[in-house]
Amino acid sequence: MNYINNISRAFKHRHYRNYFFFQFLSFTGTWLQSTAQSWLVYRLTDSALFLGVVSFAGTIPSLIFAPLSGVVSDKFKRKKILITTQILCLIQGVIFASLFFTGTINEWHIVMLAIFLGVINAFDVTARQSFIPLLISKEDLVSGIAMNSTMFNAARMIGPAIAGILIAVYSEGICFLLNVFSYIPIILFLFFVNEQEQVIKEFTSGFAYFKEGILFAWKNRPIRALLLLIGTYSFWGMSFSSLMPIFSEEILHAGPKGLGLLVATSGIGAVLGGILLAGRKNILGVKRIIAFCSVLFSVSLFLFAFSKSFFLSSFLLMLVGFCFMIVNAGSNTSLQAMSPDHLRGRIIGLYSTMFLGMFPLGALTIGFIAHNLGSQTAVATGSIVCLVCAVYFSFNVKALTKESKELLET
Repeated sequence: MNYINNISRAFKHRHYRNYFFFQFLSFTGTWLQSTAQSWLVYRLTDSALFLGVVSFAGTIPSLIFAPLSGVVSDKFKRKKILITTQILCLIQGVIFASLFFTGTINEWHIVMLAIFLGVINAFDVTARQSFIPLLISKEDLVSGIAMNSTMFNAARMIGPAIAGILIAVYSEGICFLLNVFSYIPIILFLFFVNEQEQVIKEFTSGFAYFKEGILFAWKNRPIRALLLLIGTYSFWGMSFSSLMPIFSEEILHAGPKGLGLLVATSGIGAVLGGILLAGRKNILGVKRIIAFCSVLFSVSLFLFAFSKSFFLSSFLLMLVGFCFMIVNAGSNTSLQAMSPDHLRGRIIGLYSTMFLGMFPLGALTIGFIAHNLGSQTAVATGSIVCLVCAVYFSFNVKALTKESKELLET
């Protein structure tokens, strides 16, 4: 009973409940479009390399703009930033749907729209993550962040599954259209919500603001270690997702429905991981769980690379989703808890840089390796790099936990 109460603590806050639900609708629409976009690109180009190019184009802006997004989120009201980014996402969706239904869309349109959305997301992700503490009490932060990550992955589970069916029965266009409508509720919510007062420190210069966040992250080893771990796993681990259409079609012979189910099973694992994490009262001890899951992630991904069974691949992706959720959301929660209020946006900006910014470089690298050596070799290579990083992190977890406790007490 106490475990269930811990999971639901964040939902005591009405504004958080509404934020959670409307984000879920929006993210489901985003995953509908993302899955349909991947299939459309593969249908138009029949190229593993171009799948990597589109993924690179959609996420490389995070590498460039995510550090700046942290400065922006600490300097300006996060609510206003979110309203702006969500409206721009809506506009991007309208353009995408219009090009598709008029029959004029091509692969280069998709690349340009992916870049546009990537720039928006670079600012949106940081503002959205650092907005959560303004909707709940500090003692419920672990529950709030973990459940928010669970919600994202629930949408990641449901969206692709629905997309796979819709693409097979109708076409990619219905997914693009539903994505447009999914933004309206969250935009209306943001206009009317009354969040807690945001602490904004006196602004001297953008460079000084940015430097302050960098120095804080670098001087505190637990923060530095978590950022490097997330960056490695985003680059070499999760970048395999850009090759999912190839695994579904050429290796597992499952088509678009199989693609949706494969991504959905990964989402199921992530949801389970989020629920497990949300049941914790505090972050002490989380690094040990992160260490274990980082190793299990690497082994599961390596086995997935060579699996020829759809059932086994689905199970392994469930483990991959579960483990990455623990690594990612556990790191996110730890970083927010160890960061002062006035620095939280900048630390989450660095987290976004590592989580989202490393992904495009990884997707391009994995796409290149897949193009020359095969998709299975590319994914296996990434899993081995992740395993080396996981082992190193595991050997240092005791010292990192001790230093994290000292940070939390300051």
